[in-house]
Amino acid sequence: MTKTELPTAANPGPFGHQQRKNFLFPENFTQFNHGSYGTFPKVVQAEIRAYQDLTEQDADRWNRRDLFPVMDNIRTQLAEFVNCDKAELALVTNTTVGINTVLRSLPFVPGDRILVLSTGYISVNKTVSYICDTQEDVKVVEVPVTFPLSDKDLLTKVEDALKAHKELRDGSRIKLGIVDWISSVPSAVHPVKELVELLHSYGALVYVDGAHAIGQVPVDLGYLRPDFFITNCHKWLFSARGSALLYVAKRHQHLIHPTAISGLYKSGFENEFAYAGTQDYSSILSILSALQFRKQYGEDAIISYTHSLAVEGGKAMAKILGTHTLTGDNDDQVANMVNVALPLKDLSHPKANTKDLMEILMDKYNIFTPAFRHGEHLYTRVSAQIYLELDDFVRLGNIWKEVIDDLNASS
Repeated sequence: MTKTELPTAANPGPFGHQQRKNFLFPENFTQFNHGSYGTFPKVVQAEIRAYQDLTEQDADRWNRRDLFPVMDNIRTQLAEFVNCDKAELALVTNTTVGINTVLRSLPFVPGDRILVLSTGYISVNKTVSYICDTQEDVKVVEVPVTFPLSDKDLLTKVEDALKAHKELRDGSRIKLGIVDWISSVPSAVHPVKELVELLHSYGALVYVDGAHAIGQVPVDLGYLRPDFFITNCHKWLFSARGSALLYVAKRHQHLIHPTAISGLYKSGFENEFAYAGTQDYSSILSILSALQFRKQYGEDAIISYTHSLAVEGGKAMAKILGTHTLTGDNDDQVANMVNVALPLKDLSHPKANTKDLMEILMDKYNIFTPAFRHGEHLYTRVSAQIYLELDDFVRLGNIWKEVIDDLNASS
């Protein structure tokens, strides 16, 4: 079996439906929305419970001493996984904590500007709004982005915004640019290396929102060289919810402090982030068993399978629906999530919203994929994962066709 082949009943390979036994799904349920909350294998659940049991056996010994070498080991393995110095990594609970950690630590002064893309994740862009609301003359520069859009055109849009701001000559400066590696809604892989270099060339710091990156695409921070980077391990790496990796380049660490200041304040970046007070650390500790689970298959094999399945599954759904995928033939903009246009005739239909469509899908079909409007179309975002096969996408395409046909009939 080659890397790009999809499994069949005759030649299932290491992935596909046989993987379901390794996860916690009930027999009659198929998970198509791994991108929102992720999931973890049974072996990771066992590790979580083992750590919880270990904690309860002697909470003082664990919290005061034994926890720290385990956390340090996880950072060591993650540093190798993403190619950076362990001293540049902190373990936090999620990307929302990560963006708040950086934005609420950085010193902003009047005239500072923060560049964002309109497709940035809502919690990230809202945190930027909070900074602008609470700091004198700190404003957002938003770059409007609508897909389909080539990488070249996306870079042009960002550079045009940088040039337009520079030409204002009003004494303000774009201090920070925030860009996605893989945007959430719609999902699209961005030319992140080129975006980092472009923003740096205009003197801006760069925060890469890689919430969906680790586990979907190879992450090499030594090559990427951002100033700040965050990624959720619980989305695609198979750790438990509440586990994320924050990267802060050494040159900025004197500025960055945890959102909750503890007794370790001003003891150095690694120490300040080593302990967030009394909490259950088992979700963060589950990163170790998630990495071990992935190693038995190989990172390249996992990424290749899920990418191929997303591309081919999206095409199969689009054919059933008589529509298109958001990124068309640009397969490089697809990682594990694909956006498929839904053939809704009237976008103003009263049930053409996330909540109503969610209820229809969950209550009638026992599935869910998020639906959203982007540009002039309604799309659904579908996640490929190692426990899915092409037939699952075909079944989902037929379900969505039935749902949309019913809405069109009631217009």
